[in-house]
Amino acid sequence: MRPAGLAAAALALAVGVATADPDHRESAVPAGVAAAQAESISYAVRVTDNNQMGITITNYGFIGNNFTSRSPSMEYPLGTGYEHMVRGGLWIGAQDLDDRISVVTGTVDGAAGSTALLATEFTPAGNEIAVRSTLPYSKFYDRAAISEQDFIGLYSDQPAKRAAGTGEDHHPLGLLVRQENFTWSFADFQHTVFFHFVITNTSTPLTNAWVGFYAEMASGFKNGYSTWPPTTAGGGVYGSWFDHKWLEYDASLRLLREHYCYAYPPPGACQPDRVPEWVGIKLLGTGPEPVSTKQLTLAAWHYSPGSSLRDEDTERYAIMSSGTTQDLTVPELQIGYPTGGDPVTLLAAGPFAQIDPGDSITVDFAVVGGDGAIDPAPVRQHALAAQRAFDLDYKVPVPPPSPPLKVVARDRALDLYWNNAPELFADSTSSPPLDFEGYRVYGGEDRTRLLRIGQFDLAAPPHDTTGFNTGFTAVAHDTTIDGQEYQYRYSIEGLRNGFKYFVGVTSYDLGTNEIESLESGIAQNKTLAIPGPAPGEKPANEVFVFPNPYRVEARWDRGQQVRDHYLWFTNLPERCTVRIYTLSGDLVFETPFSGTSYHADGTRGVFDPRRELDVSPPTLSGSTLAWNLITREGQAAATGLYLYSVEDAANHHTSVGKFLIVKSDREGF
Repeated sequence: MRPAGLAAAALALAVGVATADPDHRESAVPAGVAAAQAESISYAVRVTDNNQMGITITNYGFIGNNFTSRSPSMEYPLGTGYEHMVRGGLWIGAQDLDDRISVVTGTVDGAAGSTALLATEFTPAGNEIAVRSTLPYSKFYDRAAISEQDFIGLYSDQPAKRAAGTGEDHHPLGLLVRQENFTWSFADFQHTVFFHFVITNTSTPLTNAWVGFYAEMASGFKNGYSTWPPTTAGGGVYGSWFDHKWLEYDASLRLLREHYCYAYPPPGACQPDRVPEWVGIKLLGTGPEPVSTKQLTLAAWHYSPGSSLRDEDTERYAIMSSGTTQDLTVPELQIGYPTGGDPVTLLAAGPFAQIDPGDSITVDFAVVGGDGAIDPAPVRQHALAAQRAFDLDYKVPVPPPSPPLKVVARDRALDLYWNNAPELFADSTSSPPLDFEGYRVYGGEDRTRLLRIGQFDLAAPPHDTTGFNTGFTAVAHDTTIDGQEYQYRYSIEGLRNGFKYFVGVTSYDLGTNEIESLESGIAQNKTLAIPGPAPGEKPANEVFVFPNPYRVEARWDRGQQVRDHYLWFTNLPERCTVRIYTLSGDLVFETPFSGTSYHADGTRGVFDPRRELDVSPPTLSGSTLAWNLITREGQAAATGLYLYSVEDAANHHTSVGKFLIVKSDREGF
């Protein structure tokens, strides 16, 4: 049981060693998994999905998911499959009244794929990660929120536990950590996740405290690996994941950054097209004493789980409290070095001279990204924006929110409906506070690079200064759908049925002489939609299958794994049963269908909820169903001619037809 004093403090603040190998795999299931899972009711995990930086956040000091699944560990841009960090964690070290040195760690070097619960010395001090939002249309709206998506978790270093990779039992310092994460979806902030740590002493006085952010950054393209965690064998042309790290430190920004680099020396041999983005960890500041009063440590070493150089508290404290900056150009930290070339890092600040019982210190970091290929200018720009947000105590100017959006799919078209709520949004940082100016409509097939396809703004003074001045007549269309009123509609015609499109509508403001016009984030209402005939658009009882013949040549199929393939049934009755047979009459597949509730459930190629966190399940027309070519026995359907029947639940009318599957050797079925 958690000590009663610590539980009270939490309420007061609330709103076996793996062996190293080139693929960072675990040699065996670690002991103690069952014991850790027994406590799982207290352990919580969430993934930031409000902007382009998707990071797994926990309430036990561990950051990332250690590549235990293909869901985002630190995926940037979110939705692309580019991962940049295996694991990270909070480190706190200090001395007690007896001058005993203790360091509590969220993680140390460890094997990819091993459970994070055994990697940390922290224990949850609550059963959840709370969510708040400043967005008035969010179900998590809270007047106390700081950002569009706040995550809040509590954890402590009591009771004592030994984590994997450490050589001694942890001696608790009596610390309670409140971790707050902030994200915004607009402007430069869309590339950043903020970490605000409030560290409270619940025990005896502590001296000479240091706080650090440990990270095993390693960039790669996870969709290029047939196995997970990634291995050399499963990586094809990508090979080993972990020995392509190009690290640089920008002391003026307190920014440690990393980029994929194929071979030494950087940048000439990097092949940046494989992973175009830079990512970085930036120390923003400390409190109550400013960061200018602290020393900084940048440490880096070759990944080595269980190393005797770092498996005890005194050794880890010596590393984090050195106040030195590691030279990242030394040979053992370089790509391809025979006995190194696989660095992990620690960015730390201190000392905090004394933390008395009941007192707190704060340390803030930002995890940032930027698409600059070899040029780090974008990630530096985003780091500067993060620093400005911290300096403003996170009271940043904000645009009007994106409007609530309803997308309706129909034959070769999508209709976008939204309401006028953003026009009434008051920005407390602006004068005048009602500074709404207009809407922008976006769409495209690339989920991370939508194109602006429409813009509509106010034309009457003082709203005639931005140069567009169309008014809203072209999109004015009062409509009620499912009891919700919408004032605007925009139709996108000439699309291809069965293909995935991403759409969104943003709002933007006037701006001022000091601040440029700000636009809300597409992520707030970005929607995945797939055109197809809607009920009533085609003659009844005429079911179609496409592509037919199916040759594994549609864009959605090329180069995919076996369970990512699919074909479409369309013009289905609102409620029906779809059955597929071989020519000999054997039942291959059967499923009920309801057009009002179907969202491509179980068809991973259309939508995979474990990985596609930047959008909700797809919007479909209500008469289309995707089949992933997997039989009811769990096997891939073979080349051949198939028969189908569709039985209408309303009148039991049955439509029948046939389709041909022709497979290609290159598709890996």
